[in-house]
Amino acid sequence: MRQIRLAGLAAGAATLALALSGCSLGDSPEDFDRTPKTVGTDLKAADTSGLQLPLIVEPLELVEPGWDLPVQSAGSIFLSAQTGGETLTYSAVDTKGTELWRAKRPSGCTGFTVTADGDTPLAVLTDSESSTDCDDDVTATAYDLKTGKKTWGPVDVPGPLRGPGTAFAPEDAPADDAVVLDPATGEPVGDSDGGDSDGVSHLGEYQGLVLDIDGGKLVASEDGETVWEHSLADNDWDAETLTAAAGAATGEGFIHLDAGDGAGPVFDRDSGDLLDDDARGVARDANTQAVVTLGKSGITVIDDLGKNELPVSVPQSVHLEAAAGGLLYLREGGKLRVHNSTTGSLARGYRADGSGVVAIPDVFTSAGVGTLRAGDRTLLATDRVVEESGEG
Repeated sequence: MRQIRLAGLAAGAATLALALSGCSLGDSPEDFDRTPKTVGTDLKAADTSGLQLPLIVEPLELVEPGWDLPVQSAGSIFLSAQTGGETLTYSAVDTKGTELWRAKRPSGCTGFTVTADGDTPLAVLTDSESSTDCDDDVTATAYDLKTGKKTWGPVDVPGPLRGPGTAFAPEDAPADDAVVLDPATGEPVGDSDGGDSDGVSHLGEYQGLVLDIDGGKLVASEDGETVWEHSLADNDWDAETLTAAAGAATGEGFIHLDAGDGAGPVFDRDSGDLLDDDARGVARDANTQAVVTLGKSGITVIDDLGKNELPVSVPQSVHLEAAAGGLLYLREGGKLRVHNSTTGSLARGYRADGSGVVAIPDVFTSAGVGTLRAGDRTLLATDRVVEESGEG
């Protein structure tokens, strides 16, 4: 988790410190019911008095689902888990702040993903009945993200969830030696052994789109049919080093790969268009639908009008934290800067006279609601409007 504290933010500068949270691991999992339970409870408004909130969410009521793991989402539903004790508690919460369902898993089964079978979003959770660290006898089960109803599984997989999407591999296996499950059926895609003797290596799964290296090509397929492809040789990509970028998202409409040095190409998920050939950071502004890349040429904003390279200084130490509401959130060491995504100029993302722990946009929807990271807390800005308090 990233913790950011701010005093007197003018144009978005803040001090930042890192904090980590883990989960306890035992020898064998307790016997408990893994079946998702319907909840349907509206979460109470969170106490945000000690937080510095982005201006884009100030009118909205925030809730705190208690999540400790990175959040994934599809449409208006968000999914993550709370750690602690012998079990994880996964929960799905919608933009109204309603907890839809929850499910328990052994404490080490932190591998999960949100994918889709056509228009139906799915939550895929890992499990193990023999170990709490979820390294042995691992299975995967898919549930309807909205209802928690099981759609397939449990399916035996060769190891923990590797990602992106439904890619699984033993802990010590090469990054591209993974088994990918078809989100519609839970069956292995193409073959049952991951990277196989025919030279096919599975890189990941992106909302039903499976990305492979096959015969000198980068091939994206869906329902067994090729959607788009690129030549490795023509783009100077090495099959031995090309992998999914660390922490790559699967539901934001783009695919980011690592060419071997922490940076690599970014593709439009649907068309296969090459958006950037050497990005070390990428984010999508769900409000404007622009894709923002951080690479060798600096910061580039890509939208329907084309590519706009911003006049912003971006040394290697700068990281792209988020893009939301037409603003870019950049971190450099212990400082946070907010920039206008059209002009590149510094922007006021927070109240200038505020202080406290800074909440940074994380996973947002096109309606401008979503999750925020604030130190070791994860909050959800709902579509519920804060009641007028009469304060200035």
